[in-house]
Amino acid sequence: MTDQANALFELPSDRIECRVPVPCLLTDAADAAGVMLNVACGGAGACSGCEVELLAGAFADLSGQPIETDTGKRALACQTRVLSGDFHLRVPRASMIAGGEKVVVDFTHVSDARHRPSVRKLYLDLSAPTLADQRGDLERIIDGLAEAGCEGPVRASLRMTDRAGSLGKWEQKVTATVAADGDGWRLIRVQGGDTSDAHYGAAMDVGTTTVVVALVDLNTGKVVDTASSYNQQISRCDNVASRISYCTGPEAVEELCDLVIENVNRLLGVLLRRHSLAAADVAHVTVAGNTVMTHLFCGLDPTSLGGVPFAPVTNFPGPYRAASLKLAINPEAPVDLFPSAAAYVGGDVTADAFVCGLRKQEGLNVLVDIGTNAEALVGGAERLVACAAPAGPAFEGHGLSCGMRAAAGAVDTVRIDALETPPALTVIGDGKPAGVCGSGLIDFLGQAFLAGIIGPNGRFTDRAVEACPQICKVPNGNAELVAYELVSAADSEDDLGAIVVTEKDIATVLQAKGVIYSAVQIALKNFGATFDDVDRFYLAGGFARHIDVDNAVAMGLLPDIDRSKFIFIGNGSLGGALLALTDSSVRADLPLLAAAPEVIELNLDPDFMDAYTMAMFLPNGDPSLFPSIQQKT
Repeated sequence: MTDQANALFELPSDRIECRVPVPCLLTDAADAAGVMLNVACGGAGACSGCEVELLAGAFADLSGQPIETDTGKRALACQTRVLSGDFHLRVPRASMIAGGEKVVVDFTHVSDARHRPSVRKLYLDLSAPTLADQRGDLERIIDGLAEAGCEGPVRASLRMTDRAGSLGKWEQKVTATVAADGDGWRLIRVQGGDTSDAHYGAAMDVGTTTVVVALVDLNTGKVVDTASSYNQQISRCDNVASRISYCTGPEAVEELCDLVIENVNRLLGVLLRRHSLAAADVAHVTVAGNTVMTHLFCGLDPTSLGGVPFAPVTNFPGPYRAASLKLAINPEAPVDLFPSAAAYVGGDVTADAFVCGLRKQEGLNVLVDIGTNAEALVGGAERLVACAAPAGPAFEGHGLSCGMRAAAGAVDTVRIDALETPPALTVIGDGKPAGVCGSGLIDFLGQAFLAGIIGPNGRFTDRAVEACPQICKVPNGNAELVAYELVSAADSEDDLGAIVVTEKDIATVLQAKGVIYSAVQIALKNFGATFDDVDRFYLAGGFARHIDVDNAVAMGLLPDIDRSKFIFIGNGSLGGALLALTDSSVRADLPLLAAAPEVIELNLDPDFMDAYTMAMFLPNGDPSLFPSIQQKT
């Protein structure tokens, strides 16, 4: 039997009171309250991301063992049930996923973008039938749409036809939503009265590590709100190669598909509740992601991407209807997905390339999407070469001692003036720090290398171990790791403990930056060029717009070239999805753009492993490639 209970959630800067059904998991209760918890492991209890403080109420773990709350015990929300009655929780900042995060939603987009969405919502005041005018209700709506400017045939499903039968009940006053469909339109919703103001779409960046949803007002083309979270497929495997291997049969494919769709629906639900909207008010979705993520989003088996010749099920998926993908929006809504160039050069980089107009650029250009499955495009109007650089999730904070996404509480900039002085930090949201995000890690490595704290091999120098007060040791199972303390336990959010960067963390980041740098190096080789020949260097990705270029050069992620050549487009994947949502002409250009690049396989290039090995040093095993850094060290 299910009862209703009063729930109180104490947040770092808010209090939320609501009614929720009990008994239930605390993660479900948080969802009902619109509180996004960091369930990176998908509820497996493996990541500690959803830890909350139990202040009052009757709780038990999943085995049924009661949990005492006298001392404000901490517990994982995904492993704890509220049994009955009212309850009170405190949610630390580190356990929350906030909406509107600047790092994942910041992007620039092309100047000639226009507001002309392919889904329209129109109020129609129609004439009543008479003996002389016996047109059917559906035909009246179709004729009204034609008068409102919807040229071409209008098609309607049986469900929509039946819905049109309520026209008389609504006194001939209806709002019809139509989606562009070939040479005409498809009727996807009919409502009584004038509801044309509630017309929304969702642009989505479905990444290997992070999923971002932007709620968009289709009447204005403006982003209303955003929400993001770790992709819960991480609970099964944290990179695209392991996800391909995981798909040993239809059940595994369905499992990974369900995880990402549930992820998206959860984010949509939070946004809709936040703005008091109905799920059916979302009438169009656009999705950009890499090829593997696009396959899994659609429930398509990606195993063919795991071996030569790496042929996908399709490079040009969709459009599909929302119901077929189990999206919790208008079931008739069209879902458009960005096309891919190849198995590991996906729709996300197609979106990036469209946003920066790469196909129209003269000279030699580089576009790098920095993410878990990083991708690079080199060339311009005459020729494009593409390759994938599987960097892993380090730059998105996953898999590191104190890593976190770029949300409130994340250390996002670091300055170290000297080996003996403590670091100067900034924190997103200006509160207490809870972890360190990608831009903070890049700053730390660049600054610590220049200060002599870290050597070219990524290990703490002997001098730093002896003289740097920030060097410490942290437990790692039965052993200890040498680490640099960015924030003391006393200064961290919610007494989480010291925020540190270990030598193991440094090695993980160096592997990631090494893949990206060497991938671009090899792509340039196909033009007989080096970094010195590049005219423009575009940087895309969730946090790319927030990278400090000098620090990124110092640690060897970016080449040592004229800094004015770097152009930041931020989250081009989300930016491209937004453009496709608000400008119907975008869709026509995407297939040509996706088909343009020549795709190279790095593992088949005899020079790649040498380039990668050199790129795992700070800043590089060949210091002559970084003359400005050589002068400082």
